Amino acid sequence: MKPEEYDIIDLVPQRHPMIMIDRLTDAGDKSARGRLFIKASNVFCIDGLFQEAGLIEFIGQTAAACMGYLRLSEGRGIGSGFLAQVREFRIKSLPAVNTEIYSEITISDDLLTYTIINGRVFQNDQVIAEGELTAFTRPDEDQAAGKRQ
Repeated sequence: MKPEEYDIIDLVPQRHPMIMIDRLTDAGDKSARGRLFIKASNVFCIDGLFQEAGLIEFIGQTAAACMGYLRLSEGRGIGSGFLAQVREFRIKSLPAVNTEIYSEITISDDLLTYTIINGRVFQNDQVIAEGELTAFTRPDEDQAAGKRQ
């Protein structure tokens, strides 16, 4: 299956109301793209604007959806993890409710259970946010058991 054919809930460990990606539109070993239509009911919307934390989470969940897609393609579970660090994150504007934004991520480095993600958020073909995230991914149960032996 192509990434866009999956229901996003099958690709990410987050559940409503914390899902900040509607669709994974493209995914490869080291890059991915996603999209999000911003609804007024979104937990990160204040005074009609999607807030900074939501933009960061959108990039993080694009990476999580990419990893989930790749793992499902290998016949494994989607896995889980969390954002461990945000670096040099720049926000040029906050998108309004009832608009659509797009993400583009590149995985620049994988070190044990940590992944360095460079991400950008676009609206109307303009970069509105960009920065670097570090994500911690929990090891698979079988990998963790192997390391303990």
